[in-house]
Amino acid sequence: MRKRRNYRELPDIELPAELDARIRAMTRSADEEVEAARVNFRWGRDQVELVKRVADLMGVPYQTYIKQVVYKQALADLKESSAASPMRQ
Repeated sequence: MRKRRNYRELPDIELPAELDARIRAMTRSADEEVEAARVNFRWGRDQVELVKRVADLMGVPYQTYIKQVVYKQALADLKESSAASPMRQ
């Protein structure tokens, strides 16, 4: 699978104590939010390989591809559901 990102290591720098504490707190909070939002799937090997193959064709990591597809489908389902529901007055 192709990786589209090139990261370079940045040197460590000294921060003022107050700023360092604030950044550490923000990082902990972000990590907790990400952990709370995690979703696990139990798929077969063939299903995962298919998704990875298509994601590679699209040029994105497979996790990103899954998120994009699920989000687009959710929007389509919501739109279809709204169109099928009788209008409230």
